[in-house]
Amino acid sequence: MAFKLITILVLAMVGFMNPESQAKASTQFRYIITETSAPSSLDPLDADSTANLPVARMIYATPLEAAINNQLTSRVLESFRYDTEKKRVEWKVRPGIKYEDGSPITAEDVAFAVARMAYTRPKFPILEAIEGLDSWVKTADALKKFPKGITVSDNIVRIQFARDVDHPLFRFCLELFSIIPQRCVDPRTNKLTCAKIPESGLYKIVDQGQKQIKFLKRSDANEQSAPDQISFEYKTPAELVTDLAKLDDATVVAGNESFFTPGILHELEGKLSVKYTPAARFSVLQINQSVGPFKDKKCRQLFSKIFRTSYQEIAKDSPAEGSVFTKILPGYLSLKDLETENSLSPSEVQACKAKLAKESFPWGYAEPERDAIFFQALKRTFEVLGIKVLSPVIKSTRKEFSDLFAEGKVAFFNAGSGFWALDPAGDMKM
Repeated sequence: MAFKLITILVLAMVGFMNPESQAKASTQFRYIITETSAPSSLDPLDADSTANLPVARMIYATPLEAAINNQLTSRVLESFRYDTEKKRVEWKVRPGIKYEDGSPITAEDVAFAVARMAYTRPKFPILEAIEGLDSWVKTADALKKFPKGITVSDNIVRIQFARDVDHPLFRFCLELFSIIPQRCVDPRTNKLTCAKIPESGLYKIVDQGQKQIKFLKRSDANEQSAPDQISFEYKTPAELVTDLAKLDDATVVAGNESFFTPGILHELEGKLSVKYTPAARFSVLQINQSVGPFKDKKCRQLFSKIFRTSYQEIAKDSPAEGSVFTKILPGYLSLKDLETENSLSPSEVQACKAKLAKESFPWGYAEPERDAIFFQALKRTFEVLGIKVLSPVIKSTRKEFSDLFAEGKVAFFNAGSGFWALDPAGDMKM
């Protein structure tokens, strides 16, 4: 089943409690997530999932990281560089760095994080240019060795590219390249074998349930500014409102405004200090392109344009990004560019309206999102386009509803992203 991913101008919301009206900060910092449920996997290869990504960032190191000033840095590499003449990345792994269980983080482990991703997603940007990759992925037991273009000598990892590549270093910040022990992966199946993956990052998990994960800063971590303890809590928007009085200024709330009702957003804005962070998250309207007229790209474009207008009208009191893709994300086109390059003629608009009006689309939502801005905008879009819709399919959780979408049983899904905000080209390749 193929799906079309259309990004809209919905921004993520990150709020934190107003210190002037709250109690003194506790030593237990809280990060409340209203957008997703608990993570479904701690496998780095699943870290592109919005639910899995924040946890992976807490417990795993990646070869490179983006510092607060947007410069590249690393906990595991002593040095890193890209030689443009030789078309080669060279990393020098720090001596003495360890996993939480005390075992050493080796240069082989760092290289394996790259090789495992390359084996799983050989068409991913940068990885597809690694020398010898095409033949390597076709070999039996490929993960028992590295492709020709990845070599390890003592504590030096070299990645040789077969052609010129642009900006090859920043993608290795992505959580998909999280470093875990090579011994914890079966090279034949590429599946995890360790019952508990030892943490390579700043924090370790000390308790995990369906509604909460508790992290403790590792004893060998030297980042003094990082809190000693952080808990992730998973709440619906309605649950968040109920618990507002219990939150203090050691609490951060992360979520996507499209998941909230206008009323709840208004209440939160009166009690939280709200910041919009388009570089960290964005929301997407996913359309099943195998449903009726949505096979036609122009009809998808028309629907998304009307949806965008409907959303802006409903969420008029909230700040809105001026383009489909925020300008600070490299690689994305602005709304003006998109509409110029993909403009619809009056006849095309009328043809798509006629096609859409003939269909009855299966749709629905997860119960906690019944009155969310996203679905109010969706219903208004139906009305504007004269679309007949079936009675909504309602599920108790987003997970259940996302499964329906994956099975092609509903036409629309309110999805979100945190991974691709850093790598739009990777988004398209995934």
